[in-house]
Amino acid sequence: MIVLNKADLVDDPQVQVDEMRALAPGVDIHAVTTRRPASLDPLRAHLAIGRTGALLGSSGVGKSSIVNSLVGHELLRTNDVRDSDSRGRHTSTNRQLVQVPDGGLLIDTPGMRELQLWDSGGLTETFADIAGLAEQCKFRDCRHRDEPGCAVTAAVASGELAESRRASFRKLDAEREHSERQQDERAQIDRKRQGRIGAKALRKHLKEKGSS
Repeated sequence: MIVLNKADLVDDPQVQVDEMRALAPGVDIHAVTTRRPASLDPLRAHLAIGRTGALLGSSGVGKSSIVNSLVGHELLRTNDVRDSDSRGRHTSTNRQLVQVPDGGLLIDTPGMRELQLWDSGGLTETFADIAGLAEQCKFRDCRHRDEPGCAVTAAVASGELAESRRASFRKLDAEREHSERQQDERAQIDRKRQGRIGAKALRKHLKEKGSS
């Protein structure tokens, strides 16, 4: 779920909701504000008994304020954003697990500037629209950049697919490739290490056998 907090600061939060839906089709998106507790009802619905959620976002977006509103009292310390640059202060310094009244559990996390892929297998599911278009590409290994006969590029040109959507896919796909290369390199290093250990053990065994 994508939560657009501080919806009271704009005249029509639906504009931001529509913009986000274009970037993340199929994802639940809700504009909320702690000044109107009823706007947080969609979050409460996702935190039923037996379920655990986590709030992820940069400093100053109001994660701790959302937690306080959901639990019904000032449980976590909050801070205003800086007037000089409108950036948030790191108020939460560690993860905290809290129980939502008559519901599940919620984890408040410190402000994050970056999230990396945990499981690259969900990339196709997240970008199901691009995956569907990719089936019509001329080449099976099309990277949707400058290749001829690319259905994704054609969809962007016709306005069927937003360029920002394709850019997001490219960014995560590049991150996936980088992650897989790192895993391969680590696996190769581990195999070499195991090989050295095995060779050392064999030499020791032969030496002991020769001296006996």
